[in-house]
Formats: sequence, C-alpha cells, structure tokens
Amino acid sequence: MRAGARRMLARAKEMLLVDPDKRGAGDAAERAGAEEMARSAAELKGGMAKVAQLMAYTEGPGAAVDAGARAALGALWDQAPGADPAAIRRVVAEDLGAPPEQKFAAWSEAPLAAASLGEVHAATGHDGAALAVKVQYPGVAEGLRSDLESRRVLERLAGAEVGRALAPEALAALRDAVLRELDYVAERQAMERFAQRFRGDAHIVVPRSYPELSGPRVMTAERLVGAPLLTFAAEAPEDARAAVALTIFRFAYAAPLVHKLLNADPNPGNYLVLDGAAGKVGFLDFGCSIELDPAIVASDRALWRALVTGEPDEFRAAMSREGLLGRARTLDSVTYREWERYLIAPFASERPFHWTIPYARDFAQLTSDLVRSGSFVLPPQAVLLWRQRLGIASVLGSIGATADYRSVLRDIVRRAMLDAAQEAAESE
Repeated sequence: MRAGARRMLARAKEMLLVDPDKRGAGDAAERAGAEEMARSAAELKGGMAKVAQLMAYTEGPGAAVDAGARAALGALWDQAPGADPAAIRRVVAEDLGAPPEQKFAAWSEAPLAAASLGEVHAATGHDGAALAVKVQYPGVAEGLRSDLESRRVLERLAGAEVGRALAPEALAALRDAVLRELDYVAERQAMERFAQRFRGDAHIVVPRSYPELSGPRVMTAERLVGAPLLTFAAEAPEDARAAVALTIFRFAYAAPLVHKLLNADPNPGNYLVLDGAAGKVGFLDFGCSIELDPAIVASDRALWRALVTGEPDEFRAAMSREGLLGRARTLDSVTYREWERYLIAPFASERPFHWTIPYARDFAQLTSDLVRSGSFVLPPQAVLLWRQRLGIASVLGSIGATADYRSVLRDIVRRAMLDAAQEAAESE
C-alpha cells in the first residue's frame, strides 16, 4: 500500500512540476514505488522480500522496468538489512550446540550477504578453511508460512499475470518448493547432489558443504571468492560474458534434462563469477531445489530433442505429453506460433545468438498471454520448470552475450538421450 501511494505521489509531482517534454514516462513513479517496496520487504522479509527479488530480475508482466527501480529491489538479493547479531548468534548456538566463537576459529559479526530468509557470515574453520555460514533469521519461518497462505503472494511469486491463471495444484507446488527453502538440511543435501552430478564440469563450481557445522537453520559451506554476476556483466568483455552465459545456460538445462534435478530460483544473486575468461561460475543457493518426476523428465527430453533436430510435429506432441497444451486449437493460434518461434530462436541457427533483455521480455510476455488465455497450461511440476526457464532467460538477457547456445543444448540433449537409453536397457 505504501509503495502504491508513493508511486501515485511521484506521478502527481511529475505531472505538476516537470515540463511535459522532459518527463520520464513514469520512471520516477516506478522508482519511488520500488524504493518503498524494498524498504517494506526488507523489514518484513519472507514472502514479500521474495516477491521484490523476483521483480528485480525477471522480464515481462509484473517485473520492474526502470533501472533505478530494479536496483532498489535487487539489493534484496544479498544486501538486505541483517538481523540483530545477538539473535543470529543464538540461532547458531541452538543449532550447533555452541556459540560461533567455539564452533569456528574465526567469526565475522557483520554479514557478507543478507537476503529474504537469512544472512551469510564469513568464518574460518579450525582447519583453516575459509567458510560461508548461512544462518536463518529468527522467526522468518513463521512469517514465510503465513505469507504463503495468501494466494496473491503465491501468484506474484509465480509471476503476476501467469500466477493468476494457475490452478490451485500448481500454486501449491510452488508454495511447497518455496517453503523447502526453510529447511537447511534439505538444502545442504541438494547442494551435495548438484555437486556430485556436476563434478566433471570444471566450469561449474558448487561449494563443498560441512555437515558437522550445519543444522536445520545453519548451513556451512566452502567460501567462494568472485564477482557478483551483474557487476561482472556490466564490465566484462564480450568473450568473457559469452563464456559465463554458456556455463549458466549449461547448468540450468543439464540439471533437469540430464540429472533430473531442478534449482527453481535462478536470481542473479545466486551466481558468483570466479574466472570470467574461462567461464568459471560458482552456484551458491540450492534452497528451492527438487528432484523431478521421471515422467516429466521423459517428455521434456523428447521436447528438446525434437527442437534441436527440427521435428515440429514431435515437438508439439511432447508439449502435449507434458500437459502444456490447454486446448487442441492452441497450435493454430498466432500467439502460440510466435511463442514457439521465440522459444526456438536461440537454437534455430548455427550462428551465435545474441540473448538480450528485449528477447527475454517478449518471450515472458508471450508465455503470459498463452497461460492467461488458457492455451498454455502449467501442471504442478511444470510450473517450477518453466518458471526457472523464464528466470534463466532473464538472467541471460542481463548478461547480454552473443554465444553458441545451440551447440551446448545439442550436447545436453545428446547426453540426456544416452541416459534415457541406458535407463531403458537397465529396466529391461
């Protein structure tokens, strides 16, 4: 409500005080509203902070557009106001059985980062290891559960207009995935699964976790040192941005297609560029992660195989098997044909594709139009899968690199189909 009031006031001031030829087309109003929302979300944390984080990096309906507005909301990825240090120390003592100065050789009172559900502190292990200790805010679990009882909050977390069109079962799947972020034991186990599956990829770095220094609300992991993704993207040369974009793309698509895992929260604060020239990236947050049902993996593999091999009829059949087509005449609609063209665009040619913010925004808008019209349906697990893909499209747009995404996807699909054949042979 306060954010809306500030937007209205800013618009009124602009109308009254600014020369019509110099007005910023509502930018000042959006910025004022975003600043108020960021302040309120920082106080409330939980679900409202997650909504603000989403608005800061996604494209399409419901997302912030003005750069200042996105910056204000984006601070909640890792620069939100932290909790009282004494309260954080109590959580550590309750979960680990002793205060930080006993469990660690060194403990930094000031957080390295603070987000919607917890904050991260630098520490040193008794063996000299550099550690990052994630501590959940006291009371945030109850607040998040309360927030997610609201359908409106869930709709915003699904993406504004898309959320309003989702069935209760799909929103419930989203709610369960977000609530899973409260369980740091589950997050640590997910981190270990991702680390194991991507161990052979030198460009994808998942921090080592420390179970003996972790608990339900405290998670200790190896501390990675690098550049925040958007800082890197604003300064890096084209070849380094392309290398990093391909690493993030490979992680995002190989996880579900090859490894049957999904990290459904791809906000830019979850990536750390360790070596831009080599495309080496650290992946930091695994709270909103699930293991995918084999049936949706099978149909998704068929969908992307058909896309890279240029089989439109098989592609549409796989869309149907995944439960994505709301009605038979969907395939004949102009909007669907345009959506399909946008989906295929990064992979349609042997030439490198320039992944931009306008592309990500138009793709999100087309997806929203199809969902709202009932032409495109998102079943429970599919809503997480496609939410992640729209998020990744926005992240890649913010990097703005020209890269050979087609070759990377083709390699991922090849590995996925080999795994599928091996699984079929083993089942026989």
